[in-house]
Order: sequence, then C-alpha cells, then structure tokens
Amino acid sequence: MPSHFRTKSSVIHEKFDDETVIVNLDTGCYYSLLGTGDAIWTLAASGVAPDEIVARICAAYRGDAAEMAAATTTFLDQIVSESLLERVEGDDAASSPDLAQGGAFVAPSLQKYTDMEELLQLDPIHEVDKFGWPSAKPRVA
Repeated sequence: MPSHFRTKSSVIHEKFDDETVIVNLDTGCYYSLLGTGDAIWTLAASGVAPDEIVARICAAYRGDAAEMAAATTTFLDQIVSESLLERVEGDDAASSPDLAQGGAFVAPSLQKYTDMEELLQLDPIHEVDKFGWPSAKPRVA
C-alpha cells in the first residue's frame, strides 16, 4: 500500500514571500527552510507520496539525479524525525501542486531554532496561574 505524508496536528506553517516558517507547538521549536527545502515541504505537506516528490524535484531542477534524489530523501527523513510530518499509509494522497522550474538544484536544509521554546509551548487559555497569566508546562527531562 503506497504511503504519503501528512502535517502533524501540532504543526503550523506559513509562507512569507520566499521563506516558509514551520512551528512545532509540541516542542516549541520553529524552523526555516533553505535551498529546495521549500519546494519539498510544499509537496510533502500537500500529501504527495515520497517517490513522487523525488521525481518532481528531479524534473524541476538541474543537477545530478542521484544526488538530488538522495538529498530529497534525506530531507524528508529529517522533517519526519523532527515530528513535523508523519508518514500515512493508504491511497488517499493529494494531487501534486505545481512546481515552478527551479534552475540549479540547491540541497535542502532545515534551520532549527529553539530560542522561543517556552513561549511557544504556553497555552494561555488553559494554563494560567491564579492571576490569569499564562504558566509554562513543567519541563520533562
């Protein structure tokens, strides 16, 4: 049975001009994508199957097909290991969004930021102190 990707329910993402920012609300980490990371994320977050993502990246960019395939697969594994996407079994993969021709392939990169972990993990509606101020979740070691 083929697999595809789905954005985890605790992950939000937004594209600002030419940059995509991804936030994992469970961990409080946020991410920025470099190189072809944005194109790969767009396909994966849209529910495209891994093999199709590799094929689409190789078709859209100039470069060595084996290197592009390896870099794309490694990047997909990385965003799954960061709990941003999850693999889902089944045939209900989404239709593939259009990719513009991208020129020369630049390896994807995921920049991880942890400087706002405590702030992003606050739940101001449910976790407040006796004065109504948000309180941080206890840290799990």
